[in-house]
Amino acid sequence: MPPEPKTADRIVLGKVITLDKGSSRAEALAIAGGRILMAGTREEAMRTRTSSTEVDDFGGATIIPGFNDAHAHLTTVGLKTLRPTLAGARTVNDVLDRVRELVRTTPKGDWIVTMPVGEPPYYFDAPSGLAEARMPDRRELDSAAPDHPVYLSSPGGYWGQTPCHSSLNSLGLKLNGIDRNTKPASPSIEIVRDAQGEPTGVIVERGFASIVEQDVLRAVPRFGSDDRVEALRRAIRLCHARGTTSIYEGHGCAPDIVAAFRRLHESGELTMRSGLVLGATWTTPGEAELTMRDWLAFARGKGLGDSMLRISGVFIPCFGEPHLNAIVARDVNDLGWGDYIRLVNTSGDFERQARLAAKYGLRVHTVISNRLEETLPVLERLASEYPIGERRWVLEHVSKSSAAGLERIRAMGVGVTLIPGIYLWKGAQSFSALTDEELEFLSPAKQLLELGVPVSAGTDAVPYDPLHCLWAMVTRRARSGRAMGPGSALSNEDALRLVTTNGAWLTFEEHEKGPLSPGYFADLAVLAKDPLAAIGDEILDNECAGTMVGGRWVHGPHSDFTQGTPQ
Repeated sequence: MPPEPKTADRIVLGKVITLDKGSSRAEALAIAGGRILMAGTREEAMRTRTSSTEVDDFGGATIIPGFNDAHAHLTTVGLKTLRPTLAGARTVNDVLDRVRELVRTTPKGDWIVTMPVGEPPYYFDAPSGLAEARMPDRRELDSAAPDHPVYLSSPGGYWGQTPCHSSLNSLGLKLNGIDRNTKPASPSIEIVRDAQGEPTGVIVERGFASIVEQDVLRAVPRFGSDDRVEALRRAIRLCHARGTTSIYEGHGCAPDIVAAFRRLHESGELTMRSGLVLGATWTTPGEAELTMRDWLAFARGKGLGDSMLRISGVFIPCFGEPHLNAIVARDVNDLGWGDYIRLVNTSGDFERQARLAAKYGLRVHTVISNRLEETLPVLERLASEYPIGERRWVLEHVSKSSAAGLERIRAMGVGVTLIPGIYLWKGAQSFSALTDEELEFLSPAKQLLELGVPVSAGTDAVPYDPLHCLWAMVTRRARSGRAMGPGSALSNEDALRLVTTNGAWLTFEEHEKGPLSPGYFADLAVLAKDPLAAIGDEILDNECAGTMVGGRWVHGPHSDFTQGTPQ
């Protein structure tokens, strides 16, 4: 091994929160070869300086380990920037005016597809936020765009709230073959009809997982491979601007998403450390075994890749609405706004597929939400035969839980990712009937930490700001203002660890990524204010002044990144 450098390439000055095991503080970081050389006083750091050492002085700003979003959906963040917005529209006519503007710049006959009605990023007010409290209908859209098919898209339940609304004009309905006799395959979709039984152009979706495009809107333009690459490119910039240096896609990536990451990595544009889990593409038991036996060997163990892009493990769905499979199976790579394949499994199918993964040495991720008690017996049977804890199997999206259930997780040695922003804030009303005691075990970060279970937290891209995720764990405050189990609130420091250092476990990098300690990657964020000193909503009142990955600035006034992969 080459000797450790004694001089720094770069020195960063400020109030440093290292998040090492001793929770130490520092005044400066010396960086060499993309890693932390030392964390200490300004004087100590300056002793590593040479004539070529760059020095960045952030004064009283706070330097923390870069955020590691453990459930990012990064491409979804970027896709939301690609279509024309309807934000700010307050009446149906405002919406129609936006469509008229698009008509002027869109070739005759081409589709006009917009973002949803309502205010981003959540669209909670759609369509009630319009003065008429309704969507534009087909005839109103016809008046604005008689020669273009028009689709005002739906946010879906993931980043909106159900029921979700979309609208098409007459040409849009015709191209999708929607008439008075059309019946969606999904029972959650309603094609709104007038008194004569004709479609009005408005479609309502009451299911959480949006499937309207895959079900009845087959003619609506899809995002292509180039769109997803551009979305990823944009999302990386947006997330760097929030201080995020690493992401993890535990929900399972479709082939087109893996290809988008690969393309950016090959071109030297991938500045976000990215851990990907593969999505299940099979639709039959035979396909599942063949794929896991013959094609996914590279995803076993730590997987394949480097410190910027690594693929390990497979996502196997458990639970979900059974009717989804028939719709999704028409084209498993028709992803819509998402980045994962939305096949679902019965408990029995999940166990059979997870057993195959265990047999062939693959780690498994699965989203369980409030179905922990139903999932545990399956995992325990597999854990009795295979070392699923050693392989770092992960339970994603854990929401409702219990003391006994969490102890069973600990006994198996598997990891957990939490989505506090969904269960404690955005979708907390779904758990309003729980008792006060049960609410203490909703998104149970505190209990998992006390048990020593590997646990990290992600944004789920709703929103993609990790400070919002941190705020949710500290305040546990729902949109209604209710505290969802206040006794389980985390300290600021514990919450900060869940959105920074803890996520390294997911990619087997806990010995080289995370704390700002000697030998670890120089991945950091510079915040205007100390997140550990903030109280309540003050956590959200913070700005990221700079973001560094591998010793190179990727955001902020000191940014020197143009091309080339950080170390």
